[in-house]
Amino acid sequence: MMTVRTILGVCGVVAVLSTAACGSTQVGMTAAPATTAPALTDTRYGPLSAADMKLMTLVQETSIREITLSQWALQRSTNPQVRAAAQMIVTQHVQLQKEDLAAAAKLGVTLPDRPSADMQVGIDRMSQESGKTFDTDYANSLRQAHGEAFILIAQVRADTRNSVVRPLADSANDFIKMHIQVLEKTGDVDYSQLPVPDAS
Repeated sequence: MMTVRTILGVCGVVAVLSTAACGSTQVGMTAAPATTAPALTDTRYGPLSAADMKLMTLVQETSIREITLSQWALQRSTNPQVRAAAQMIVTQHVQLQKEDLAAAAKLGVTLPDRPSADMQVGIDRMSQESGKTFDTDYANSLRQAHGEAFILIAQVRADTRNSVVRPLADSANDFIKMHIQVLEKTGDVDYSQLPVPDAS
């Protein structure tokens, strides 16, 4: 038979264990620190995000690169499908670049006047190519680049709060889908070089 002292001792141990358990539960349930919201720049057309500005920069750099490469394709390629892709890409990137520069002027954003360093590497490489080597490099380089840009365009179009960026993203989205399709029609795209889609 348990004495009063024994009972009190057991209760004390239970109380201590309960407190310890609750304490560790509380530590485990501590909320993660809030993440900092992306910075926005106020404009008369609505807030401008870093992703918005990244899109405008990408459109400008890509237009310079792809107009150059596609003009080479028109001069060098004997593949009618490559030439058709190149003609569409030149025409539409000239239009898209005008829209991009007009949007940047409205928003007070300064855009680069040359491609990024990594884009220039590809331009330099392809400047030395001809024939089938050029056609294959042209189709695959542009197809991969368009796939990467497609993701950014979709994100910006889905989330931008800026009324000037929205129509630019619409134009970029419409053109890039056509460019992907016409590049794939060349027969030179190696799909094994494309990244595996991430389901997360």
